[in-house]
Amino acid sequence: MQKILPGAFAIVLFIFIAPAESPQTPLPLIPQTALAQAPSPVPVSVIIPAIGVNSPIEDVGVLPNGELDVPSGSTGNVGWYAAGTIPGDIGSAVLDAHVFAAFSKLHNLKTGDDIYIGTSAGSTLHFVIEESDTYQLAQVPLQQLFNRSDAPRLNLITCAGSMTPDHSTYDHRLVVYAVLAKN
Repeated sequence: MQKILPGAFAIVLFIFIAPAESPQTPLPLIPQTALAQAPSPVPVSVIIPAIGVNSPIEDVGVLPNGELDVPSGSTGNVGWYAAGTIPGDIGSAVLDAHVFAAFSKLHNLKTGDDIYIGTSAGSTLHFVIEESDTYQLAQVPLQQLFNRSDAPRLNLITCAGSMTPDHSTYDHRLVVYAVLAKN
């Protein structure tokens, strides 16, 4: 019996061939689940040389109030909106972090700067910044941030501006838009 290592997976596909003496016997169909592809590699780290970011990535979701969750500000971690696009796939992959933590220098990035995403498969994706914009909190273009589907995109978001009067958040958001580099 073959030993399977922990964390490894195997897909076993059995194809039954009808005996040569009965050509009218139809071949059984292969179940679609047997043909399923392995999942895309997920992001595990981000490196942004221009601002000295070299951080692990953790999955984040949406909070009960509808806001995007963010990793603890006491870490240097960056969050990836795991219910959205996987970096490298067509669409808008979104990363976030606190302005006082991993993304404290995000405002210093310029068009043409590089972003590198390490994946769970051991590969590295290279993105290039196209633009960045600062929006009032209520004016963040959610369709542009989360739903562009014209290319493999990576969008970084953090707080900007001033604290709100109740000190619960900032009144603006900085969004950096990048696209997968064509090698």
